[in-house]
Amino acid sequence: MLTAASRAIIVQVALVREAEKTLKRISAYFHVWAKVRSFIVGTLPQEQFTLLTDYDPDSPYVVAYQTVYANIRSNWDSEHNRQHAISLTTPATYKGQAAVAANIAITAAQSGTPTILVDADLNAPSLQQRFSPEDSTGLSELFSRETITLQTITPYLHKVFIPGLYLVCGGKALPQAQERNRLLTTKLRDLLVSLRQFLVDTQSAPGIIILHSPPVLSGAEASLIGTLVDQTFLAIVSGLTTRTQALQALEQLQRAKVQVAGTITLEA
Repeated sequence: MLTAASRAIIVQVALVREAEKTLKRISAYFHVWAKVRSFIVGTLPQEQFTLLTDYDPDSPYVVAYQTVYANIRSNWDSEHNRQHAISLTTPATYKGQAAVAANIAITAAQSGTPTILVDADLNAPSLQQRFSPEDSTGLSELFSRETITLQTITPYLHKVFIPGLYLVCGGKALPQAQERNRLLTTKLRDLLVSLRQFLVDTQSAPGIIILHSPPVLSGAEASLIGTLVDQTFLAIVSGLTTRTQALQALEQLQRAKVQVAGTITLEA
């Protein structure tokens, strides 16, 4: 756990040895992350559930996410991949997970990157509550259509109060795991193709698609999503995520050939 003196934001981007040293200070997880990039965002617990727009632009909380996105951006070759897609997930259920994806999306949009945030947690969609679009229909309704095309996705792209940010809500919750897996398997690839095309047609700058994914250990959905995006980031909650959960999640993603680009560590 972080010490009392360290409860303010700690931001550090570490590679291999640096990641191990940093993670060792907060938990026993560090053995898991020897081969991935680590972004550490230690904050007061209540900050895990709030959006960046509630903070002063110069606050440590905002600066932490700016640092995270700057490193995501620096490892994105936008000359050859102008529409970058990433997913954010956790090993196990954590109610602050959606805020991580939302805040990275806000940071991306505020930095001038055209951004689409997708709530791909069809079991427990929550981003519509955070952004309050006028219409909360989303993936579950879109996936019920026979085909997914640029024309069919456009009504589901909701502009929110952050300039440059579009939200695709999760829509109505789907309680059956088999149905969620079927829809993600058959429709998500076409959705991503259409979202990339939307960015090509409407934006001159390279754009990013950020998917808020279900927890890895809740089923196959996070792995299904991870195989279709360019990079996946795993959010680890210090004091809440166990070392066993972290190991199992990483192994499950790696078995599915998901490109795990790094971790984002939060304080519970």
